[in-house]
Amino acid sequence: MDRPTLYIANKNYSSWSFRPWMALTGAGVDFEEVLIPFDYPGGNPDIKAISPTGRVPLLQHGALKIWESLAIIEYVAELYPDAGLLPRDRAERALARSVSMEMLSSFRALRSACPMNIRRPKGGIVLPDGVDADISRIETIWRDLL
Repeated sequence: MDRPTLYIANKNYSSWSFRPWMALTGAGVDFEEVLIPFDYPGGNPDIKAISPTGRVPLLQHGALKIWESLAIIEYVAELYPDAGLLPRDRAERALARSVSMEMLSSFRALRSACPMNIRRPKGGIVLPDGVDADISRIETIWRDLL
């Protein structure tokens, strides 16, 4: 099997890049990691040569290019079904997809107030309206899944 290449932004700041990197790493996939720097005022102009969307993450496996973190994870889960990235049971897999899609598309207040920054100095922040509701929904999701 060809060794896939994962194009990502800085994992300290990009949850979009960090998600598939964690999945591939956790699944034990042998892959090449290519960091695409985005510290340009208008983004990295060279990314269009790699990614049809002009964004990362992007997984290239042979001639196939897959973008969007959840699509990459789904593809890797199919390549490595024993890695446990998704449940084997169809109903459980559907539920996992539903939760993953909600996590991906929702929680705008929390995302705006707390963008990913692993290097952020420790300390409290003032949370704007809407964040408590997002946190409550996330807690409900996880409690229901237990």
